[in-house]
Amino acid sequence: MSDKTLDLYFQEIHELDKKLIKTVGSICSADNGSMYQMDLFSCAVVNRALELSKGFESMIRSDLFLCAAPLLRLQLDNLLRYSALWIVENPETVCGEVLGGKPIRKIKDKSGIKMTDAHLVSVLSKEIKWINTVYEKTCGYVHFSESHFNKTLLSADDDGKIEIGIGNRARPVPNEAFKEACAAYQAITIQLLSYLEGWLKEKQSFKNAHKK
Repeated sequence: MSDKTLDLYFQEIHELDKKLIKTVGSICSADNGSMYQMDLFSCAVVNRALELSKGFESMIRSDLFLCAAPLLRLQLDNLLRYSALWIVENPETVCGEVLGGKPIRKIKDKSGIKMTDAHLVSVLSKEIKWINTVYEKTCGYVHFSESHFNKTLLSADDDGKIEIGIGNRARPVPNEAFKEACAAYQAITIQLLSYLEGWLKEKQSFKNAHKK
């Protein structure tokens, strides 16, 4: 798919990816290069985000919306899990548990609530209103649902006659849906970057604390 609006979105996403790389580099260099579990967690999240960006753009440009939408959901997953570190008592401990293989959904936040996707969405949606809508829509593409069926059902009449299309003959996805997905991907990445910048600012303050 070639569209000037989509090209602009991807240019902006490319710039965000550069900022992700620069920010995580600064994180690793901060506090005289001291490494924390949060740094390792941040590097893993950024690496995943960079790969997702390439895959997402490739799927959008290939008109493969059913493949692009789950990648959008995975980028949201990055944001949800990274933001989880802001609602726990000890982020370093939680990072260590996750890096050791423990699922975040089995870890409790500072209120004693397990950090399931539903809980993380609920918490983040208080700050970012559109998170819940994007989460619900994209989950419909990760798990087999009516979203997949609707793309193959071309028509149906009162007599029970239906027309089905698969592959190149499946129902085309409107351009607006592609643009909406790109806008959501961009917005999620902006939020992820803001959390990374938050950790960078906190880690940079350690140097001053060490001087006291």
